[in-house]
Amino acid sequence: MLMLTKILSLLVYPLSLGLVLLFFSVLGGITGRRGFSWLMALLAFIILYVPSTEFGSSWLVTPLEGRHPGFSPEELPSADVIVLLGGATEGESRFGHGADFNNAADRVFTAAELYYAGKAPTILISGGSHPPNRAEADLLAEKFVALKIPRSALILETASRTTHENAVNAGKILKQAGYRHILLVTSGAHMRRALALFEKQGLQVTAAATDHQLPKFEPLVPGWLPTYYRLARSSRALHEHVGYWVYDMTGKI
Repeated sequence: MLMLTKILSLLVYPLSLGLVLLFFSVLGGITGRRGFSWLMALLAFIILYVPSTEFGSSWLVTPLEGRHPGFSPEELPSADVIVLLGGATEGESRFGHGADFNNAADRVFTAAELYYAGKAPTILISGGSHPPNRAEADLLAEKFVALKIPRSALILETASRTTHENAVNAGKILKQAGYRHILLVTSGAHMRRALALFEKQGLQVTAAATDHQLPKFEPLVPGWLPTYYRLARSSRALHEHVGYWVYDMTGKI
């Protein structure tokens, strides 16, 4: 499942697909098929340019983030446990100490905020890794301890490497501990897929979405100008659309 999702995502990522089309454009030029070469070059430009703009990025991300807006702790109910999904770090850096946060680090601080607001007495962290890397749950536990959250308040699930494994593995731990109602913390764009998978485990799930990345106000860089950040945001959204489709088609949700 992990390999299938990643392969399908790569096939629709703007950068990957754009490079493939450029390859065919060059091949068409070499073989004298000028019309085909120009068509492939035009398609590559469109596929690379549109997702790199604010309009293209917003078009892809809005259906995901708009479905699950953020709430303050006061607006969320109390639950048995806070469940934090991994994906907030890039693992251990070569010259750093501990985990290196990425652009989804809001997940960690939202989980801590909910804990300190008294919404649940326990945080379950779900996230494994490929050997020899340390499991992300272990790395994130160190961050929570640094935020003065007791280690005794943390439950670690260290085997999962996909969202489906997050739900299945964490679901077993939660049900064995007698937890039924969870506050699920993950990125807004990721919540649609994660929520469906955790509900499939028979849990009562309240979405505590965070890490919403579409800007509220007009950015300083004009929206029609392509930027790396917009392209990356679009690529993550495409990954979520493809991931949801794969899980749906395979009966996981």
